[in-house]
Amino acid sequence: MTKGDFPDEETEDLYLVDFTQKIIDKQREVQELCTSEIARKAMREENGEEERLSEAEVPLPQNPDEEWVEYVDYLGRSRGCKKKDLPLLLEMDKLNQDERPETEKKTLLSEDMKRELQRQEWEREEEEALRKPMGPIHYEDIRENEARQLGVGYFAFARDQALRKKQMDTLEMLREQTIGQRTKRENLKEKRKAVLEARLSKIRAKKRLKDGDTKENGEEEVPEPILPSSKPTDLPSVSTETRKVEVIIQERKDTKPGVPYVREWDKGKEFTFGVWSKKQDELRNERDPEFA
Repeated sequence: MTKGDFPDEETEDLYLVDFTQKIIDKQREVQELCTSEIARKAMREENGEEERLSEAEVPLPQNPDEEWVEYVDYLGRSRGCKKKDLPLLLEMDKLNQDERPETEKKTLLSEDMKRELQRQEWEREEEEALRKPMGPIHYEDIRENEARQLGVGYFAFARDQALRKKQMDTLEMLREQTIGQRTKRENLKEKRKAVLEARLSKIRAKKRLKDGDTKENGEEEVPEPILPSSKPTDLPSVSTETRKVEVIIQERKDTKPGVPYVREWDKGKEFTFGVWSKKQDELRNERDPEFA
């Protein structure tokens, strides 16, 4: 059993652990591992053949400047480029290296060394401030190395007074140009609106001429714009006077005067016209006893 063989049938029932299944699983794992190793070797051989084929297919450069070379950029990365582009890329790396801030260049400094460098920077700024003539203090003079972002509406003016004044004059000129362009655009919009209103009024006048609803003097009715008034408009008072209505009574021509009109379906029927002359007691006495 320690060698990986199957236990005997006689002694198999003595153990509570199924050693037979464990041996089968172990042999299966060994077979899968061998199969994966064979597949990995075959894949490695195929990749090697592809690399050899790709190297064989790439033609040699006709010009020495077209040859591909490798170099290391300012961040320590391996790069590939053509030989003719190498000087330009090295120059760009040098510029990028110079533009990197001091905090990124010196990453292995201790806290004491960083504090000392910061103190030296403060001393240099104070010496520059003492050399400058007395004048107003701006936000850029006291901002130092502030990390927060102030948004797109913030403009970092120069600390030099002459350059700062030039920047402010440029911004003022741009602001005036913006206001002028906005005014021109609004005026053009008003002109277009007036032309459109004139055309609409002419169209309405032509339509009234076709309908026959024109004024006697021939003047065109131009709609005036309704301006909002500050005072409330007085509503017209409703007159409480009653108007006299003339009522005309017409009589039918097919009837005689003083005789009521008889309908076609009422002809031949007996009607008693007038006022009842009998009293209620007399009518009760004349009532049929069967229906009393």
